[in-house]
Amino acid sequence: LCKVTGTIVASRKAQAFTEGKLLIVHPIDPLGHFEGELDMLAIDPGFGAGQDDVVLVAKEGSIVRQRMQREDVPANVMILGVVDDWSVEA
Repeated sequence: LCKVTGTIVASRKAQAFTEGKLLIVHPIDPLGHFEGELDMLAIDPGFGAGQDDVVLVAKEGSIVRQRMQREDVPANVMILGVVDDWSVEA
């Protein structure tokens, strides 16, 4: 799980990035707290994720290429869905 922490607006970008929105995401733990120190660039292929949304991501380049149906996608993180709610049992 990740939380969307920002957006990227680019007037010029790789052709592969024109098919989705570019977002900055940060991993979160099951309780919703940020994990680690690194943000990641993620492609949202059309789920409509936005600032502060919790999203399910794939962090594997081959999954990104399969879902985008292209071999030339220069990214390895893709949003697979927007999370409405989740629960964790202690």
